[in-house]
Amino acid sequence: MLWEIRALMKPALSVIDLIPNVHRTPALTLLRRAVLDGRPAVLRLSGDEKELAFQDTSVPLTSPIGARVLLALYHAGHLKLKKPALRSLPALEAYAATETAFRAAVDRILAEEDSRRQRLAEIIADPACARPDELSPYLIDKVMSAHLGHSTYGTMQIANLACHRSLSAPATADHDRLRPEGQVICWWLDAAGLRQGDPA
Repeated sequence: MLWEIRALMKPALSVIDLIPNVHRTPALTLLRRAVLDGRPAVLRLSGDEKELAFQDTSVPLTSPIGARVLLALYHAGHLKLKKPALRSLPALEAYAATETAFRAAVDRILAEEDSRRQRLAEIIADPACARPDELSPYLIDKVMSAHLGHSTYGTMQIANLACHRSLSAPATADHDRLRPEGQVICWWLDAAGLRQGDPA
């Protein structure tokens, strides 16, 4: 879910570059501080808005909410510029104006995630209610963990199909000092008798 929201955001420096004659690195530092710490207090952001305005990843990301913060910093005179400030910043203002569409896309992603979680809870409560097209190694692992325990392996009926969870035996050499751990594999046979899920 988080990666889907991050995919809607832009690299913060590319958004900062929409401001003519700005010193990029100090602007990035100021944006980060304004969003995450509220200093300088140019806009009051809720906790959710802070998360949506700025993501401090390997490549810092910002959204139209972050663009709105940059505009407030710019008009309040907090950004370090190489030349006098302009009255308007059309490119940055245009990106900030997409905030409604950005929030709608985030709401859709969150609603889909809630729906997935709710459906998973329904299937865990009643594995027979699952449809064969919903089966996945992840689903099998979650259902079997809930019903049999995390480290139990075996077979269970899910979506009226026999679903299996087992531990693969790792390949070891006689001279290995450390024994590698096995890998959990979850799989099932579909209606045509073909193996689906994790490879053997």
